[in-house]
Amino acid sequence: MGSDNDDVSGKRKGRKVWIFVKNTSMAMLIFMFFVLIILVLDAYKFVSVRHAKFARKKVLTTLQYMDPALIEAHTGMKVLTIEEFDSLNKDLEESRGKIRAMNTQVQQKFSEVLKAQSSINNMKTELEELKKLAAE
Repeated sequence: MGSDNDDVSGKRKGRKVWIFVKNTSMAMLIFMFFVLIILVLDAYKFVSVRHAKFARKKVLTTLQYMDPALIEAHTGMKVLTIEEFDSLNKDLEESRGKIRAMNTQVQQKFSEVLKAQSSINNMKTELEELKKLAAE
């Protein structure tokens, strides 16, 4: 006959329970995976979750005390010193000032071109009127 795990229909008794446990554990795994993704994104400030400031603080304090060589090896980007950062900011501000000056010069030249173009169009209309008068 059947074993102790079989019921009257010949199916195993624990099968329904096992399916329930498998489905529940899969749902919990997916839920925890999405929570982990949200916490990581919140830590790097891509997403903001109201009560997850602890993750952001933990990442920032961890990065603060890490060796710059580790960060460079992990991210592939160079970690700047404060002096290098300040000099780059200074260069950036100087470049922005030069760009603003060049932009004003370009706008002045553009306005001169527009004035010249409007005066040329006025001369063309006057010449056409003079040609009409001369033809009469």
